[in-house]
Amino acid sequence: MFNLFGAKPDHPMFDLDEARRLLADLPVDDDFKALEEVTAWLDTVKDAAGFRSEVRAAIVMLLDETGQPLHSALLQLYLSAPHLQDFQGLHQWKAIHGFMQTLAEAYAVCTDEYRENSKRSAEFRELMPLICVRLLRAIAEQMKLELMRYIEVAPEVWQRLYKSYHFAEYEQFAASMLLPYPRHVIHTSPQREFLRALVLSVSSTETLAADQTEVCYRIAGRLAGFFDLKDAPDADTPYCCDLTASAPPHRVKAGMQISPAKRFFAAHRALPALEKIIGQNESDPVWQERRFGSEFTPAGKLTVLKHLLIYWAKEPPHRHQERHGIDAAIEVTHGFRVVSSLVTRIDVGQVADLSSEDAAALKERERVSLVSEDVVHYETEMWQIQDMSGEGLGGVLPKNGAAWVKIGDLCGLKAPNGPLWWVGMIRRLHTDPNGAVHVGVEILARKPVSVWLRALGKGAEKASNWETSSGSFAYSYLPVILLPDAHNSYMSATMLMESGSFVSGNIYQVMMGEKSRSIRLTALLAEGEDYEQVSFQWLEPEHE
Repeated sequence: MFNLFGAKPDHPMFDLDEARRLLADLPVDDDFKALEEVTAWLDTVKDAAGFRSEVRAAIVMLLDETGQPLHSALLQLYLSAPHLQDFQGLHQWKAIHGFMQTLAEAYAVCTDEYRENSKRSAEFRELMPLICVRLLRAIAEQMKLELMRYIEVAPEVWQRLYKSYHFAEYEQFAASMLLPYPRHVIHTSPQREFLRALVLSVSSTETLAADQTEVCYRIAGRLAGFFDLKDAPDADTPYCCDLTASAPPHRVKAGMQISPAKRFFAAHRALPALEKIIGQNESDPVWQERRFGSEFTPAGKLTVLKHLLIYWAKEPPHRHQERHGIDAAIEVTHGFRVVSSLVTRIDVGQVADLSSEDAAALKERERVSLVSEDVVHYETEMWQIQDMSGEGLGGVLPKNGAAWVKIGDLCGLKAPNGPLWWVGMIRRLHTDPNGAVHVGVEILARKPVSVWLRALGKGAEKASNWETSSGSFAYSYLPVILLPDAHNSYMSATMLMESGSFVSGNIYQVMMGEKSRSIRLTALLAEGEDYEQVSFQWLEPEHE
């Protein structure tokens, strides 16, 4: 039925007023159920016959605006515990992913009707740039959610992205700037939304945790104005996509055939903006970069910003070491406290200037000692390893375990019956079509050492400045793991500390017996859920 004479379509939401009335009955105390209902309405509205095109579009936009705050609330809930093999997390993810997928399909119906209708109303033409922005954003959101679970984006999703942007170019509003939603204050365009999706796909999100992928997505959206999109290749646009294809973007290759449907893009013009934000974070740890979400810590954002500084460059990093196939099992445990108790340790009793009272206080305060007979409780899992290089190893997670695994987690690794524990970090994850989760672990150190840092006072003040002849002072102690460099030297080592411990410039004494020396913390290199990797400088005796 074409509704030529104003007849109502055979659908409960036959006009905007009725749609608003029905949406007023959504559950007010159950975001999950409410979003499911909005998604169901979208699914039926997009397929129902008899709607005038502009009415269908207006109802889809209303459903979109109703679902967005519900989606945001559930996304934050999911990001609080995004474990891949957790049923509750998967349940939440399916709800938010289903909303975005259905929303993209509904907006695609609107653009298809516009394309096929030669008698378009002025109202419909005026809405189309906004519809296209929301369509491209919904596709990008769907892609982002799939990347959060390390799923390969399906060819049909790429095809919809390319087709939608091609439509915006053809209708000559790809560069039209507008506000995407009520109360939004940042203007965008179909081209910027398209570029955000493209750049996200080449940002190595398989090496980011789910919340880091969310930060990456927000940063890409805010800095999209610095991204380049061209219809011909040049030295400044190293990536390419084909608007008539269904494959992800790829790097430009020498001698590649050029066609009118190909688009070339780059993100490196955003690097100065990234460097400026990084500098603000590093120079003032208290300073808050709120533009990408106040729910993320400054240190967490800093990790993502440094990641993007590498992967948005003209020449992103490549794997340098060949990987060799193996078939072996490895024992795995996780967590900073557990790993620090298992790797090679410096016995507190070996430290020459540590009093028995201080040792007892240290042991009680930290509830973990570095002596071999006092190890914290821990559990291990056996992982099947499939390949290995000098820098890492790859394997498959056990189906009935590894619920803790996410990008950036610290883990201890040991061959069965082997004497030493290595320190590793979960670097890559990938979910294959059969649901198996493949993991890549970066080996941080094969000969790590657990030691204590000793400090007195605050900031960068030295412990020796606080000592008195009466001994009326109390040291504070921090457990750390020293990671030697590639040559197994500790002179240029880095260090793992518990989260929240790093303050640039702080001076500590590394308690290693008669070899104890002082260090100054210099930079935050990476951050995990319960640890920070930092660089430091050994101080000469006269500067200690």
